[in-house]
Amino acid sequence: MANKRNDRRFKSRCIAEFVLDDKVHKGIASDFSLSGMFIRTHYPPVLDSIFDVKLFLPYGKLAVLKVKVIRVIKPSMGKVMGIPTTATSTKIGVGVKILKKDQDYLDFIRALLG
Repeated sequence: MANKRNDRRFKSRCIAEFVLDDKVHKGIASDFSLSGMFIRTHYPPVLDSIFDVKLFLPYGKLAVLKVKVIRVIKPSMGKVMGIPTTATSTKIGVGVKILKKDQDYLDFIRALLG
């Protein structure tokens, strides 16, 4: 499968928090780029969902982003994709496209660029 990503990815990790069905959920955000990220969570939103994410950045900063789910990875998909389905080896969560970003997120990405 060809890589459709246009932006460079960064392997940093941050706590992510989002609300679905009036419940607050947390996850680990990683694989950051200017236009997206992956959020590991046991409560993945459905494809095409649009919601706000609070991203707890290093040094006490908080970014608030509007995102859209463009990929959902669940344990049951592992067999279809040839990925082991153990909790430690499979990324369970969502790939999201960032629709709206704030200055703190832009500064975070700039810092990752070095």
